Amino acid sequence: MQARSIAAKTASLSLGSEREKPVLLKATRLVAILLAALTLGMGFCHLLQLPSRMGWDQYLWVGSTVQGGLYNLFGAVIDIAAVIALALLAYFVREHARPGFRLALAAALLFALALILWWVLVYPVNVELAKWVNGPVPSDWTAYRARWEWGHAVISLLELAGFAALVLSVLADTRRSLR
Repeated sequence: MQARSIAAKTASLSLGSEREKPVLLKATRLVAILLAALTLGMGFCHLLQLPSRMGWDQYLWVGSTVQGGLYNLFGAVIDIAAVIALALLAYFVREHARPGFRLALAAALLFALALILWWVLVYPVNVELAKWVNGPVPSDWTAYRARWEWGHAVISLLELAGFAALVLSVLADTRRSLR
């Protein structure tokens, strides 16, 4: 009798009780939504600023871009955490046999693709920009500007699509009376 009780407790610890499963799924959804929203917010600002920033002269664009800001401290951490949270969400949605798995997976993949594109398109320009702080700005600085600005624009559109997939995945698991 006591062996069964210990076995049952061990099983509930490793798998989680039926009551704990929805809580874990809901908590993961909340964290994924918050992190995805923060990531989208940072990226969407780039998209909104694109038209005016493409017209800035060298002094204004280089000065405002090289100075960095809070993104240097928090941006990459939030982006990576969002991808991890979205991947966990897709896993938990599937594990709990809830509707919206494909949409949750699409959200995770779109945010992951956006992060990969940041490393491919934007990061190399950031490395070059760091050299401009103490050195001369090259004559072809507008090519760097275009790659940096348009790279951020593409990334923000991917994040917007990923956020839409995330919201739709949550709505797919919402009772019709609440929609």
